[in-house]
Amino acid sequence: MAIRGVTDEDLKRVLSENLTPSDSIKTPERLFGREKTLTTIDRAFSSPGRQIFIYGDRGVGKTSLALTTAYLHTGVENLPIYAMCGKTNNFAQTIQAIGNALVPVEERMEKAASGGSFNFSLPGGLGGVGLSGGTKGSTNIPAPQSLTEALDIVRYVASKRKSTTIIIVDELERIDSTAEREKFAEFMRNIPELNADVRFIFCGIMHDVTELLQSHAPAGRILETIELTRLNYTDLWKILTVVAKKLNIEIQEEALIRIGQVSDGFPHYVHLIGECLFWAMFDDVAEVTKSGPEHFKTAITGALQRTEAALRAAYEKATHKIRNTADYEEALWALADSTSDKRQIAEIYDSSSKWIMLKRTGRNMLTREQLNQRYLAMRKDSHARIIAGFGSGWFAFRENIMRGYVRLRAESRGIDLGRHNNTAGMR
Repeated sequence: MAIRGVTDEDLKRVLSENLTPSDSIKTPERLFGREKTLTTIDRAFSSPGRQIFIYGDRGVGKTSLALTTAYLHTGVENLPIYAMCGKTNNFAQTIQAIGNALVPVEERMEKAASGGSFNFSLPGGLGGVGLSGGTKGSTNIPAPQSLTEALDIVRYVASKRKSTTIIIVDELERIDSTAEREKFAEFMRNIPELNADVRFIFCGIMHDVTELLQSHAPAGRILETIELTRLNYTDLWKILTVVAKKLNIEIQEEALIRIGQVSDGFPHYVHLIGECLFWAMFDDVAEVTKSGPEHFKTAITGALQRTEAALRAAYEKATHKIRNTADYEEALWALADSTSDKRQIAEIYDSSSKWIMLKRTGRNMLTREQLNQRYLAMRKDSHARIIAGFGSGWFAFRENIMRGYVRLRAESRGIDLGRHNNTAGMR
């Protein structure tokens, strides 16, 4: 036991209560840096018919904000309804999932009844399902066949619940069909016509809300659009210092700075690295009161092993080639050396690539033309399309969350990105 007075079970409990790299946050005391946003949403909800659209980068905490907001505005007897979109989902299936929130999952999963009949119906002429006689069987709200039926399902759900019903529709970006997006937009525009105590929180990326407001101005009038940006270092550090205080230990300032830089403002990485850091301190053979460089190094290694498989796979596909694997890695590291979302090749080369190459022993300096060619290649499917181009010589990560993963990989190789580059300083 390397942390005085802390047992294995104690540490598991504290970490599970405070660090959730694989789960969403649902309580405001753990949602650091989002106090003003919670206030904005609370005031928006006081306006009749107002609905919420939270948008931002993947991994920035949209779901956590939505769930925390929902739990703040509903009681334990009226928990929020959560529906996730998917590439195989359509509008009707999403609304059906909202309706099925009324039906216990065991009733939906059991085999159909024998010797009985279904007789449950919904208002507005919408057919439904129910159960009478025979053995207990499956129950499902039917998928709507029109906008009117979709509104009827939501109206029915609200009528069966106490006080305000909050419905979260998450990951709208996964609906890639234009026709299905049109249905969502039309539905949003008509939510005020429900005449029911129901509020929606939609979550997606910037492209979703921009496309929606440009093509469906009426929908925009009922939406409070909330842009969720990456966290600043102070709020990122709070995630870890709160845990350290509960364990009566201290995190080295250098470790906090480097974790903030590696995470690139994404709380997911802080939760992940922090969890590994506290276990590294606990596993030390000597009693620990403050983290050291060896604990940080162990935490980076552990975080890499546990990072989301999709990010790891994209990185490997982008860089692991028969030739020039190191070139592609160094090009990614150079691009990730700044918090700027878009960077010009000359600036990348002068302020980042040269610095990285000087720290790499046994490597020849890439020319600017070679660096440019690597970025052009990484825009292709053969390199996982990890890079996006914006005009001549401008490049960016296709998903900003990838920048944090690239920084994590570079840190594991002794390249501490963002420290020398003024554009990558603390925000």
